[in-house]
Amino acid sequence: MNMSKYAPAYLATIFATVVVCGLLAFGFNAAVDPMWYFGGNKLGTVNYAFNERLSKTNRFLADPERYDCLIFGDSRVTLLPEDKIEGYRCFNFAFSAGKAEEAVAFARYVGARGFKPRLVIMGVPAAAFRERIGGVNIPPFIKEGGAPKSPFLTYLSLDAVSMSKQTLFGVSPLDRVYDRNFNCNVAPGAPAYDPRVPLRDLMAGKFNAPQRVRFYDDMRKIFPDAELVGYVPPISAWAIKSYDDAGWLGDYVHVLHAASEKFDRFLDYGVPSALTIDTANTYDGTHYSEPANAAVARSLLSGGLPDTLNVKALSSRQMGDIYRQRLGSYNSELRAGLAD
Repeated sequence: MNMSKYAPAYLATIFATVVVCGLLAFGFNAAVDPMWYFGGNKLGTVNYAFNERLSKTNRFLADPERYDCLIFGDSRVTLLPEDKIEGYRCFNFAFSAGKAEEAVAFARYVGARGFKPRLVIMGVPAAAFRERIGGVNIPPFIKEGGAPKSPFLTYLSLDAVSMSKQTLFGVSPLDRVYDRNFNCNVAPGAPAYDPRVPLRDLMAGKFNAPQRVRFYDDMRKIFPDAELVGYVPPISAWAIKSYDDAGWLGDYVHVLHAASEKFDRFLDYGVPSALTIDTANTYDGTHYSEPANAAVARSLLSGGLPDTLNVKALSSRQMGDIYRQRLGSYNSELRAGLAD
């Protein structure tokens, strides 16, 4: 009888405790904002990328009218500063392991919501044309054209609390971090690049799937009025030497040239150059520093850096000849980088 008397108060206390804990969790998560629903971290100076595919969609949908340009690509392209593309208000929609098929899905998603950019920039690495490139990761809400999961559900979870704590007190889950303005930077403590250490997955497969250029046709169909600009992100000159030594350079050049035909402009920053022979510009041979990517972004619409290739002005054979000439001209530096 006594238990029955106090049961309502007991249940009310439990309910109030749950509500208070939920509100505290939501408030903490909303302030740190690990999924970028509300403009990012208000309690610190960095934003970690726990799920770029979701986080970037949340950020874009918060104010799509702010932008007139989209950037797509993989983790290398995340480092391209969106605010350095002169004359445009770009949103960088690149994410880890991003593939052209995924970019098309995200483009179709925002296009279905009425977004019509004036400019679309796509990072096009030759690795996109390997026979096997792994599966795609397109969130269900992107496929279905629905809304992302509500922040009011996401931020009531313990998983979100854990991500918020990691953002404030832990290390980045990736080797890249975003600042308060969502510019992507190399994470603190990144190693120095050593050309003697083979790049991860460097020789994962030959470049024998040029048919994937069809995805760039799809992008043009989605945004027919946009200028379509492609670029090859920088890659270590030692990687290019490895392809040449293996007899793969001809296919490497061929797939990039085939891709260039789908774009209005197409620049190659991966050709051996002063940018890619300088080990200080990268920490792993494929992800380049903020200053290097800023130089790429500023020059992307003006013809590139002095030794960038304008691929659309070259034949495939001319492009291959330039690659081999550059490898020859940097031969001493390439040898020195591999010396003990």
